[in-house]
Amino acid sequence: MTEDLRIARVRAYAVAPAGAPPTRYHGRMEPERMNAEIVRLTLANGAEGAASSLSGWSGREAGSVVRRIEALAGEALGADAATRSASTEALLAGADAGPWEGLSIVDCAMWDAYARAVGQPLWRLLGGYRERIPAYASTEAYLAIEDYLDATKRFVALGYPAVKFHMNTDPDFDLELVRVVTQAYGDGKVRFMTDQEQLQDFDEAVRLGEAMSRGPFDWLEAPLPDTDLDAYVELNGAVGVDVLPAGNTLVGLENWRIGLERKAWSRLRFDACNAGGITTAIKAIGLARAMEVPVEIQSFGFGPAQQANLHVMLGMAGCTWFEHPAPSAPFDYPVRNPPALDAHGCVAAAGGPGLGVEIDWEDVEANAVCRFDSAG
Repeated sequence: MTEDLRIARVRAYAVAPAGAPPTRYHGRMEPERMNAEIVRLTLANGAEGAASSLSGWSGREAGSVVRRIEALAGEALGADAATRSASTEALLAGADAGPWEGLSIVDCAMWDAYARAVGQPLWRLLGGYRERIPAYASTEAYLAIEDYLDATKRFVALGYPAVKFHMNTDPDFDLELVRVVTQAYGDGKVRFMTDQEQLQDFDEAVRLGEAMSRGPFDWLEAPLPDTDLDAYVELNGAVGVDVLPAGNTLVGLENWRIGLERKAWSRLRFDACNAGGITTAIKAIGLARAMEVPVEIQSFGFGPAQQANLHVMLGMAGCTWFEHPAPSAPFDYPVRNPPALDAHGCVAAAGGPGLGVEIDWEDVEANAVCRFDSAG
């Protein structure tokens, strides 16, 4: 089945899944509904690959990624999945500053299709470092301390060994939340992280980071705009908890190299589905290894995006946690076999070659609000 690995057809869809309710990711926003932007590549030999990214946040309307894929389709058609990295590098060379959702998920889908064509799980092709990885529950933002505590109890009862809060982003509220969580979980058996969505000022970030350093917290994520490297350098040296960027606005190997060399961040963070695909993720993990920092890959997204990032984490050394949207069911779409937490608080890749995902294409076709098909 490997005789012709050229891309013969490109399809893309934007779907607002009925099971994914409007959600708040920081306390200053109104709840928003996320859309799944999905690409489906078919190779000349019949092998298929898929990947996805998000729209619906920060003014990104449904179909925004579909339209980018439509613009890329002329270059993607005929590209050889056997030399997928070279194809992606050519696309990146002509791209503006990222993030690059369209070409990133095309790259991830090429890797999926190639691995399916050769009959191997993608994580094994990437090195087969491990079969499972610990997962943390990545929550929505709440407007009351009790809601955070109730959610934590539910997710810990499900077996998650760690919880990441999308924070309220009111400084006094967030400091009180850190104090209460430290009091309740100070033994460190459950680990915590926070995500401020780039909405704090420097003094607020210092106060929060200092408070977190006295509790069961592993990192302070996205307190400042990713582009403010000077402030990140100062913050990272001022607090006793690891400092991470958001990972989805400042992307690319050169930006990451500069940030790590300047010690702006304690760990590297990115999402393969908007930062250059699996092709770039491989290089990013090599960069982090050279800089001797861990990698925390962003995997908050719908089913195919979760799996693409998960396979990178399993295939290569350097990654610490899998970010699992919690509750997970709204973000399983359109995958029939999503990752499930095991008795040890870990997740494994779906079985089978490639990403191993079983996608409900009938539902995608029926409910797409925007679509593109290179076949006309």
